[in-house]
Amino acid sequence: MRAVSANLKAHLAQPYQTMCSCWRVTLTNGTVLGFTDHDQNIVISGWTGGNAMFNGTYQSIDGYNASANTSSAQMDVDQVEATGPQVSPAIVDADVHAGLWDFAQITLFQVNYNDLSNATGCIRLRDGWLGQVSTGRNDFKAELRGMAQAYTRTIGRLVVPACDANLGDARCTVNLTPFTVSSNITGVNPDNMTLYDTARTEPGPSGGLTITGVSNANPGVVTLSSGGATLFNGQVITISGVVGPALINVMTIVRGLSGNTFQLGIDTSNTSIYPPYVSGGTVTPGGITSGYFDNGVLTWTSGANNGLKMEVRGYVPGQITLFQPMPYAIVIGDGYTMHAGCDKTSNTCLNRFNNIVNFRGFPFLPGIDQLAQVGRTH
Repeated sequence: MRAVSANLKAHLAQPYQTMCSCWRVTLTNGTVLGFTDHDQNIVISGWTGGNAMFNGTYQSIDGYNASANTSSAQMDVDQVEATGPQVSPAIVDADVHAGLWDFAQITLFQVNYNDLSNATGCIRLRDGWLGQVSTGRNDFKAELRGMAQAYTRTIGRLVVPACDANLGDARCTVNLTPFTVSSNITGVNPDNMTLYDTARTEPGPSGGLTITGVSNANPGVVTLSSGGATLFNGQVITISGVVGPALINVMTIVRGLSGNTFQLGIDTSNTSIYPPYVSGGTVTPGGITSGYFDNGVLTWTSGANNGLKMEVRGYVPGQITLFQPMPYAIVIGDGYTMHAGCDKTSNTCLNRFNNIVNFRGFPFLPGIDQLAQVGRTH
């Protein structure tokens, strides 16, 4: 049963009604936003009691459309979807990618836009959380999941060889303080995910190969002093320390391998973007040994991304590569903290963190090959 005031009941009994729907969204950072399908902004003020939470401005969005709102007595999850043009400055790609809209609390209600008094109030249609929120080139789509969504969660534990605890959590128990650094960014690539910090001298992966040249061509070609035979096409590598075309200092893959040369897969012929090679540079193959911060977490302490976190995909001394670009621009001087990574293996747990007693994996669990094999003599 929905509570409806006598004034609103009388209005709903009229043959012609002036109703509109509104969405009240509380983002994960505490920001409260309001939207409406009315052709003008809805401003609610002076409401008291249980209706006080609805006070505020609800921005009109042309073309906003909400799907049918239905409820049932079953345990099915009730869902409503809203779509509309991305014209509001409150709905931007960066905020979506930053996770501000993930699991945001939302309330859907209807009001009589010709009578916004506290005595009339509203019809509260749905409370829940946002599920998937996506933005296109010029539009947005938001999915509202009902309260029954909480009952769809699968609670249990998978038995796997790797540890299923998060480094530093209550099950892991590792004190992250000795493994955490605080510093400031000294450089950043345009991809917004390759970062530089000259203060980072912690160990990186072994097996680096020395670069002796980078061509200005389409595609650009990297020449190594030796060691090309240890690489293979499609292998993940980190290029670091190149002076000249500094933008090639990123994680990439080996292409067109021939002897001690391989292709970058990009056009480096524009010398205003990729200056001629000067000196230096190392190619570090992935998958051999991990860098100290590989699989760690970087948390921003200042700048536009303040408070946001991102996992570290790869690390070599002085250079950090994140798994995904940050939603907001990174600038030199932005502060961060970063802790060492864990690859969830028993060797790392023992040798890096001396925490094997709290290892939560099952490294000696028989694999499917042993379970499926037929009887045999040894």
